[in-house]
Amino acid sequence: MDSAVLVPLAEQDASEEALALSSALSAAQEWTPQILALALASLGDIDLPSPAVPSQNASVLAALPTLYWVYGLDQAGVLQAADTVAGLWASGAVQVPLPDHGAALQAWWRGRGQRLTQGERQQLLGLVFDPRDFEPGMRRLCQALVALADNAGQHDLREEVGLQQAASALLDLCGNRLEGAPLTAAGDLLAQARAAVGVLTPRALQTAFGVRDFYALVELSERSRGATGGRARSLALRAQAGAAVLRWLALSAASGFTVDPQAAALQTLMAEAQRWLAEGEANDGRRLALAA
Repeated sequence: MDSAVLVPLAEQDASEEALALSSALSAAQEWTPQILALALASLGDIDLPSPAVPSQNASVLAALPTLYWVYGLDQAGVLQAADTVAGLWASGAVQVPLPDHGAALQAWWRGRGQRLTQGERQQLLGLVFDPRDFEPGMRRLCQALVALADNAGQHDLREEVGLQQAASALLDLCGNRLEGAPLTAAGDLLAQARAAVGVLTPRALQTAFGVRDFYALVELSERSRGATGGRARSLALRAQAGAAVLRWLALSAASGFTVDPQAAALQTLMAEAQRWLAEGEANDGRRLALAA
């Protein structure tokens, strides 16, 4: 599957939120080799007759956080918005001078036949992150992480065992579902998510559509398709926070999900877990308000 060419933009040409998201997604490319290396190192020195091949479990660990991030960005409408905007640009309906002279839009539009459709992505990733059981499992893990905040930097055996149980259960839940097509597509899907963000990032493009920022452009695309608006930023932030939690899950699997209660990294992790929970509650509130 091909994705659009990413052309660097000057800061004055792009919104800060879009640049921050693009930078974070670029950094996430390094998660897979880091997680894979740690998972393989945990196997110890094993005398094999041929070069070691990453086990399926290690590959699943490596793909889990970034694949969830892509799933969340797709739920937010980012990839579909890139399709809509690129289609309008290709038709001539939108004419605006861009820093890359439209190279990213052109590449995205030309590659549309080689990418999964929105429906296909939802079906593929929805099997892995089925909200009927993934959401409760992820909520339990995040609540277990947040509960550690009350321990004043000290170990709490009961809460740490609860955390280990929640982490193991969620990893087991996702493990088998990731095998096959989702695992194979993970790298391409991350590249496509990065490219979609790049397509929507230029301020000139946002201005041409009469909006002020990256997420407003995504919202506009969602409303044009008759979808419920107002949730793009929240869904994207929740996806990023969830990916950070799942990265910890993958990196910590080799050590049995142990934590250092005095580590600064744990404070950051607890904040991400709380953000995932809070954004989920906010989205639930929006849905209820719209249904009323």
